[in-house]
Amino acid sequence: MKTRNSAPSFLKQCYALFRGLLDKRTPWLAKMTGIVVLAYVVFPFDFIADVIPILGWLDDAAVAAVGIFIISKLVPPEVLKDYLKAK
Repeated sequence: MKTRNSAPSFLKQCYALFRGLLDKRTPWLAKMTGIVVLAYVVFPFDFIADVIPILGWLDDAAVAAVGIFIISKLVPPEVLKDYLKAK
């Protein structure tokens, strides 16, 4: 039975998204989305307080996941291809 290790691929894609956000060819909406998602995850102001054991962390994880999905759709494909090829 073959198993596929997707962690390096996921990390490589996240790194390419991050580098793509810093690229000048990326639209400002993608950059602002990245800033808003990062600010929501980092700053202590949440919809659900982090002192509530599991729910407080789940909202951060949900915002991060939705943010990564939206950013991946907003960053131009040619920019992502450039950074996925680069080492």
